[in-house]
Amino acid sequence: MRYALLFTAFALVHLAGSPAKGADVAAGAELAAESCSRCHDIGPDGAFKQFPPSFASIAAYRSREQIYYRIVAPPSHSGMPDVAFYLLGREQVEDLLAYIVSLEK
Repeated sequence: MRYALLFTAFALVHLAGSPAKGADVAAGAELAAESCSRCHDIGPDGAFKQFPPSFASIAAYRSREQIYYRIVAPPSHSGMPDVAFYLLGREQVEDLLAYIVSLEK
C-alpha cells in the first residue's frame, strides 16, 4: 500500500510539470529551519557529510529536478519521512527547493 501511494504521488507530481523557478527563497529557509533542521545541516556553509547530507552538499551534487523529487517522494530506504507530499503544499515545496538550490556555490 505504501508503495502504491508513493508511486501515485510521484506520478501526480511528475505529470504536474517541473518545479517553478519563481519561488521564495526566504520562505524556503524558514520552512527548512522548522521542518528539516532536526536531521539536515541547512546552513549555507554546512559540512559535506553524507548521511543525512547537508543542504549545501545536496545543492552541489544534485540537479534541481532530483532535489524536487526527493522532497516530494523520497526513496523508502532514505530514512527521510515520506510525509512531505501530504503536509507541504506545492508552493512550500517550491520555496524549499529554491532555498536548497540557492546554496549551490
